[in-house]
Amino acid sequence: MRRILYVEEAPTFGGSTSTLLHLVKRLDRGRYEPFVLFRYALPARESFAACGISVSTMAPITGADDEAPRIETPPETPAPKKTSPYRLLWSMKRYATRQRGESLKLARWMRREGFALLHANNSVSTNLGALVAAARAAVPAVSHQRGFSQLTPFQRFLARRVDRFVCVSNAVRAHYVAEGLPAERVQTIYDGVPLAALVPPGPARRDRVLVGWFARFERWKGCDQFVEAARIVLARRRDAEFIMAGTGPEEPNVRHKVESDPAFAGRFQVPGFRKDALDLMAGCDIVVNSSIDPEPLSNTALEALALGRPVVASNRGGNPEIVDHEVNGLLYDAMDPESLAAALVRLIEDEALRRRFGEAARARAESLFDAEAYSRGIQSLYAEILGA
Repeated sequence: MRRILYVEEAPTFGGSTSTLLHLVKRLDRGRYEPFVLFRYALPARESFAACGISVSTMAPITGADDEAPRIETPPETPAPKKTSPYRLLWSMKRYATRQRGESLKLARWMRREGFALLHANNSVSTNLGALVAAARAAVPAVSHQRGFSQLTPFQRFLARRVDRFVCVSNAVRAHYVAEGLPAERVQTIYDGVPLAALVPPGPARRDRVLVGWFARFERWKGCDQFVEAARIVLARRRDAEFIMAGTGPEEPNVRHKVESDPAFAGRFQVPGFRKDALDLMAGCDIVVNSSIDPEPLSNTALEALALGRPVVASNRGGNPEIVDHEVNGLLYDAMDPESLAAALVRLIEDEALRRRFGEAARARAESLFDAEAYSRGIQSLYAEILGA
């Protein structure tokens, strides 16, 4: 049996952590023994442990602080700090002051524990210390790319011995090939969601069409775009209703906008973080992804497909790989609330179109985004690397 070390450095529970849980729960335990190493002491560790998966934080191994940092909306980066020379120097300093020392300790621990493979669940820049540790310990490495990070020449050099770079969408793959990663070692494996647990409910019976938004409240997720589009829709259609569920630094701003505008009275809910978010989503007629920056692969949009809900999404990043325009949903021009509102009004006015898109949404989830298929694809990759 091969021991697989998974490294998760995300500071909050999100798409990367939930997708990792889908993966390790479905591993062939006769062939692979998973061990998940968290940088931060996230409550999500309990979900892994409940499945019989060994977990730890880096603190006892490397001495790293396992308290998750407070996530706030960062200020606009000054122009000089966006330049390649600054980013190169910053990456070298970060590696020298933190990642190098951790990688030495982690490499010794990996050799002692006898791991056969490292699966770094975040970007090259985030997991750089773990990737260097794998090279030091002569352990094959897989690096999972879940975003659009810019790489410096220094980071590419240190990651040169990574066996395979897995990307969550073709858009992400194209980005990293353009960033200089070797194209022959960069491949796309779509994330998956547990289709068996996400059963499309029957059509809702009510007088209003409920439009849902489920994400972390951050500027790049397009919170303001969704609110503005809802205002435009409600000026045209009084049979629409909106809900935004989640939490994050932009939540107070969104809540103030909604609660201070009489146009939203009784028509717009902002319930905050909800453990029953999937139940709320299942009760929606339409689900929106309003990201203004390129979305790598929206886990929320995948869940909406699985629940048979038409998705309206911005036309950037991996969204066009989820939403087949005019087949299972609609794409709109990113950062254009009027374009989003027009797409929503069209679906609000046409129940038959919503039903047709919803059926196609579930079919697309079954063909491309099944957690079982995702796990099989990753395990096939392991077998190829380990010479099974």
